[in-house]
Amino acid sequence: MSHFYPVLRALGTPTFTPLLIAAIKSLGVRGLPLQKALTQGSVALDDDLSVRVLACLPQTNPAKTALPPVLRYKIGVQYTSMISGCSCIDDPTPMSVLPEYCEFILDIDRATGDFSLLFEG
Repeated sequence: MSHFYPVLRALGTPTFTPLLIAAIKSLGVRGLPLQKALTQGSVALDDDLSVRVLACLPQTNPAKTALPPVLRYKIGVQYTSMISGCSCIDDPTPMSVLPEYCEFILDIDRATGDFSLLFEG
């Protein structure tokens, strides 16, 4: 079963957006393109991940069916990063956590629940 298939069953209900956000958050650093979106640090962290659904984007429907085959959303993610040093005892680089933000496009196939992510940056 695809990661987003259970979320699709809630489409059109008040629980859809919270389920979508939870599914995205569960992907974490390994499943989201957060490392590519770094602007301040060198390593993305997923210990403080905040996800927002910014928009439901319209899409074309080439098959002219009643519903487009893909749901498309613009997603905003706030997360943290750090600059990794050598971790030596006399390393002058402080281990500070830095704020990060990125946006990406999430496509979810209505039939299968398969998804793709496209980093906007």
